[in-house]
Amino acid sequence: MAAPHTLTISAPDQHRFDATVYPTTDPSAPVLIFLSALGTPSRVYARFARELVTHGVQVCAPDWRGIDSSSVRAGRASDFGYRHLVELDLASLITSVRDTFPDAPIWLGGHSLGGQLSLLGAAKEPGKIDGIVLVASGSVHLPCYAGKLKFGIRLISWLSRLSGVLLGYFPGSRLGFGGREAAGLMRDWSHVAITGAYQPKGSVFDYEQGMESLCVPVLALNFEADFWSPSQAAKALVGKLSSSQVDLRHWRASDTAGIRVDHYSWLKQPALVAPAVAAFMVSHAPARAQGEQI
Repeated sequence: MAAPHTLTISAPDQHRFDATVYPTTDPSAPVLIFLSALGTPSRVYARFARELVTHGVQVCAPDWRGIDSSSVRAGRASDFGYRHLVELDLASLITSVRDTFPDAPIWLGGHSLGGQLSLLGAAKEPGKIDGIVLVASGSVHLPCYAGKLKFGIRLISWLSRLSGVLLGYFPGSRLGFGGREAAGLMRDWSHVAITGAYQPKGSVFDYEQGMESLCVPVLALNFEADFWSPSQAAKALVGKLSSSQVDLRHWRASDTAGIRVDHYSWLKQPALVAPAVAAFMVSHAPARAQGEQI
């Protein structure tokens, strides 16, 4: 197994951040750019990435703007939202990964919010992405939830607006939801919660139309015990991909060796998830890549 290494990315607005690359010995093997959940450092996904490598998939795990290696921290002097993450950071990362692996299929994917933003990134850069992998990811649109969780999403939306005014950021680490998050990011999150539509503030691109027009293979893994991303939320998210080939799998404990898997616990058992992800990616390799392997 080749040693991991770091790509340092510079976005057009001078934001700098690192992405850890977990390569295989074959530089033409498919690459999965895997985006983290809200407030989650990329290092949390190291075990999952290494497991994928053993199954022939290369992984690139970037830090989000405002987290760990990022050169900025959320606050009044540095506010940002989905537009910055997708149109500046992710676009720059995709270009760098394509330059690093010119002969490899490039896939986007992510966990929770990372999965949502991977769809936005693919919609914005459709010709540069060969497929999508979603793990425990779904829309945060309120009708997808019920009871206390629905109330909790409403409360988070209200608190994010209030904290944005009072503090200039959302103190998620103190509230048990995410980390220190930008007010603009939480504003975009709340917009999805209320309307169900992805339209990042300040962007002129029609992401809803972009997702509807996107035509790539999509694997979405949803877990029965995941109350943060219930089946209705997963269905609502992939339902936006009407032109894509979507394989939505709702896994119960019987599908994960009898282990009850939830929103985060799958990361402790990456061998339960990685083989399915790798098999899907290899079986949906672009015709060019398949021809090269023959």
